[in-house]
Amino acid sequence: MDPSPPIEKHVVLAGAGNAHLVALRSLVMNPQPRIAVTLVNAYPDSPYSAMVPGHIGGDYTADDVSIDLAKVCHAAGARLVVGEVEGIDPVNRRVKVAGRPYLGYDALSLSLGSRPWMPPGETDGSMRPLGGLVERISRAEAALRDRPVPVPVRWVVVGGGASGCEIALAIRKRLGGYAGFELSLVHANERLVPGFPSRASGRLREIFEARGVALHLGRRVTGMAGKSLRLDDGSRLPFDEVIWATSASAPALYLESGLMVDGDGFIVVDDFLRSVSHPEVFATGDGASHQSHPLLPKNGVHAVRQGKVLWGNLLAMLMEKPLRAWKPQRATLSLLNTADGEALCTWGPLTSKGAFWRRMKDRIDRGWMGMFSGLSAMPSQGNDAGEPLMRCGGCGSKVSSDVLGEVLSSLDTGEDPRLLVGARDGEDASVHLMEPTLYGASGRVVEVQTVDHFKSFIDDPYLFGRVAALHSVSDIFAMNARPFCALAIATVPYARGPVQRDLLREMLGGATRELRALRVALSGGHTTEGAELALGLAVTGHGERDALFRKGALRPGDKLVITKPVGTGAILAAWMRGRCRSAWLDGATKSMLLANGKASELFARHGVAACTDVTGFGLAGHLLEMLQASGAGCRLFKGSVPVLSGFGESAAAGILSSLQPDNARQAARIESRVGAGPEWLFDPQTSGGLLAGVAPEKAEEVVRELKSAGHEHAAIIGEVEGLRAGLPPIVLLP
Repeated sequence: MDPSPPIEKHVVLAGAGNAHLVALRSLVMNPQPRIAVTLVNAYPDSPYSAMVPGHIGGDYTADDVSIDLAKVCHAAGARLVVGEVEGIDPVNRRVKVAGRPYLGYDALSLSLGSRPWMPPGETDGSMRPLGGLVERISRAEAALRDRPVPVPVRWVVVGGGASGCEIALAIRKRLGGYAGFELSLVHANERLVPGFPSRASGRLREIFEARGVALHLGRRVTGMAGKSLRLDDGSRLPFDEVIWATSASAPALYLESGLMVDGDGFIVVDDFLRSVSHPEVFATGDGASHQSHPLLPKNGVHAVRQGKVLWGNLLAMLMEKPLRAWKPQRATLSLLNTADGEALCTWGPLTSKGAFWRRMKDRIDRGWMGMFSGLSAMPSQGNDAGEPLMRCGGCGSKVSSDVLGEVLSSLDTGEDPRLLVGARDGEDASVHLMEPTLYGASGRVVEVQTVDHFKSFIDDPYLFGRVAALHSVSDIFAMNARPFCALAIATVPYARGPVQRDLLREMLGGATRELRALRVALSGGHTTEGAELALGLAVTGHGERDALFRKGALRPGDKLVITKPVGTGAILAAWMRGRCRSAWLDGATKSMLLANGKASELFARHGVAACTDVTGFGLAGHLLEMLQASGAGCRLFKGSVPVLSGFGESAAAGILSSLQPDNARQAARIESRVGAGPEWLFDPQTSGGLLAGVAPEKAEEVVRELKSAGHEHAAIIGEVEGLRAGLPPIVLLP
């Protein structure tokens, strides 16, 4: 019997605010195996707002100020869903995320932040997301640097709160040295940062004036007219770039949710951080309005301190235990980066400025980031023989080619004249004759079938379902056939009924999304419980008998063309060990979600005869299958093979797929003229690309068309030649 405890409850954390990050860290320290936790965020990483001005000013790198949510969630045993929250349905307890099915929940916590006020119809210039702001400033700097003739460039920051002041001073430091750059700040109040003591506000004004920033205080923006702002005194302020750092406004979806909100649209919560109208919904950070503290400022310090109370109350609610009240601190320490190596400190009525406070701010900020960067470290696991105990999912969970070949060769699979291609033929799919009465006496149309099944390689059932479906239909495309129906076999973890239902709905919802796009019908299937999420699809398609791609049809002189980069095996292994960066996973995911149908059709139009898809046995294994079937050899060009970002770093850290050692046994069949063969030769691919032999005169054109069709990494990676007697079939060249 499997001892895994069933999942009984599901908590959704919407938004990667400070309180939710603290909650996830609490989950790392105290795992809850019976509670599934999902973090939904629009981006796979979260810039720390307190350090972004320092990054703009050149004090920190992008990595210094970004929290990698994939690593944090993996360490916490939570799943990360990257997507925009579009709606909240508290009556049916579900959340709508863009482009995917609803997420059901037993408890929901909202930390979606706030939005700066902007004139109606204005969509550009928001300070949020912070990553987008940084990109805008970087583009502007490049344009200023590359101008042939300096001309005035006018930037305006609207909003003189703490964030607006820090951003404006950082921009002045970053761009102020370029000739013609002008910066203005507009603020509706006569004082900068009105919540600060008057002395601190006065010091800030002196700093701005000393650095040549034009201040328009006591002026409110009423609208826009082309490239100028209309102010309430009737004047206009021209600009080339505007940044809105105005007072916070609530996300529109709060108003539409049915949750009780205050007059400004923020969710009203009680002392336990719960919605006063729906007690299974919690809210923290800028998006919450506290019933007992209506004048509480939107301060990140409060959100940090809410995190531990929030997580404790979520667990208490699910376990029907008493909740703990949250009380804001009376005075908070504020450290404002003045972008001159110093910081302005306020504590209650006290004000001070100096390098000491900047160093303190740096220590505090780095300490916060260190709380989450350290969570990504997970020691590799192995037994006394050095073999990995953590087995890969996806195509990295396949049985090795040696084991599979030995077993198939010993089986009596029977003979049937209707079976044109079967298990012993080593092709990507089986091929069967159709009834002549259905498709004419010629028997030109044949049926093509394949099946794939593997355990999940990622914690998002919807994303896993999408990739599993595309991987399963790939063998049909690799034969130059067209899929039309599929049967599914799904395994879902032990869980309470509603939780299990949602997992199955998400996984099959992802699969059917991709199948529908390919005009493939999900015609039935089977479900079962198990320790891990898994999905398999048996796919049926049709093709023309004389037009099928075959592995054994390579011809000397053919160019070897691959349609996708390799490297998913190691990247997914790094993710399993908590060592994968969000950017690496994002690149691998985009590659896996690229269907092979268009590439197959393109190859067919150009007369390709030999093709396969690169999956579990890696590039070397599948290429060797083609060469052996064709009685040929090849020259493979190391520098031409596209490799996913992150593979090199993972391999250098010794993180490779658990199938890699079995695949690497093929190294004896490769003559390497570049030293040790690269690890990506043997990396198992999940939803990998197609590998085809293309006539030399058409190869460049085929690659151009593949790139135009979305296969941006398509490349010529080698050339087929005659088999060299007694020598390895693959020669690896630079």
